[in-house]
Amino acid sequence: MLFGTFSCNKNPEKIGDNLQPDRNQIHLIKTDTTTIVAYSVVDDSIRTDEASNMLLGSIKDPIFGTVVAGFYTQVRLSTNGHSFGDNPQLDSLVLQLAYSNYYGDTTTQQTIQVYELEEDLNIDSAYYSNFSKQTGSFDFANYNFYPHPKSPFIFGEDTLAPAIRVRLSDISADLGNKILQIPDSELDSNTNFKEAFKGLFITAQATASDGSISYFNLPTALTRLSIYYSNDTDDSLRYDFYMTSTEARYNRYQHFGYQDASQAFKSQVVDKDTLLGQQNLYVQAMGGIKTKLRFPNLVTMKNTVGENLIINEAKLIFSSNNDDESFTPPSQVALLKDNGSGGYEVLPDQFEGDAYFGGLYKKSVKEYQFRITRYVQDMVLRGEERDDFGLYMIVYGASAKADRWVFNGTSPTADTLKPLRLELTYSVVDSQ
Repeated sequence: MLFGTFSCNKNPEKIGDNLQPDRNQIHLIKTDTTTIVAYSVVDDSIRTDEASNMLLGSIKDPIFGTVVAGFYTQVRLSTNGHSFGDNPQLDSLVLQLAYSNYYGDTTTQQTIQVYELEEDLNIDSAYYSNFSKQTGSFDFANYNFYPHPKSPFIFGEDTLAPAIRVRLSDISADLGNKILQIPDSELDSNTNFKEAFKGLFITAQATASDGSISYFNLPTALTRLSIYYSNDTDDSLRYDFYMTSTEARYNRYQHFGYQDASQAFKSQVVDKDTLLGQQNLYVQAMGGIKTKLRFPNLVTMKNTVGENLIINEAKLIFSSNNDDESFTPPSQVALLKDNGSGGYEVLPDQFEGDAYFGGLYKKSVKEYQFRITRYVQDMVLRGEERDDFGLYMIVYGASAKADRWVFNGTSPTADTLKPLRLELTYSVVDSQ
């Protein structure tokens, strides 16, 4: 292939200097006017089982509308063969969750709901963001709080990493009493215990405005379900259940059909007016929104420019149209090939490494950039013989992040806005 030896730290203008024919017969051309067809669509769903973070909370976004994040999880015994003793009496049942990060406005009050899971979870199963599991109807939490994901957590005389504690026995003692009444034979192994107590569904009420999504780290000792009790022999007893990496868990996200999103967003994404991609485009994590891109003129470029065509560099640039500081841009986005069957393929340029390929947010210019030289060269060389279903731009790590981003379309109305563009540098060799 002609492009196989290009180096990421070499100026495209210098590529080919040491090759024949004479450089006077090589014409170097730059353009950023290649036609791009782009529009945003709803993502079907996203796999979220055993994700690095479990997300919890709600945001009412003025552009994307309301989203609620919750998660299902099993819990496990801290020791096998435990016994609650004779005549155990409940003091309290407390769910403690350790923060790992957040997204959005933490000055908005959140309401957390906790339900008992009534359906099995399986660590070997695949779970997606739109899957629901059967739960009990009673909310054991109804807990109002303001997220403090960066503030130390004070527990007694100890100062710990940020966390929240939700008492699940204040409204009703039923869940705590159910756990205390589990027979000793079902406390001798985690397999038996998970049959007796299948786990929890932890979610949030939709916020009326603003809001945030908190990220929680489950496989840590600070995250636990603690039961405080007494029995005929002892009082002031405590037993902890944990949520380790061996427990099945997954995030569930609700977007409510984007009913309260902005009209411009709904017209493009919900009503499928793809021409509106000329103005604005969108991406959203949590099984939300992705942007489709196609380059219809590249397959015929060889016919219009000439057979002796070499793509020196192809750089795809996305420019921000988002000035709302409450919603920071994703630290990284991904660019993938549409395989034509509902899945993705990695672009050949990505094998050159992230430093070459791109995708990290450039705060100084409010842009993301990708080098897709190999992809474009292949499209140009093979022309209409090549099956191409376009590309998708998505939030990187979207299964366990709440990020979203608004960016300029292919032909924004205001002249001051930088459009979505493909900057090409290519060489044409004279045939004589």
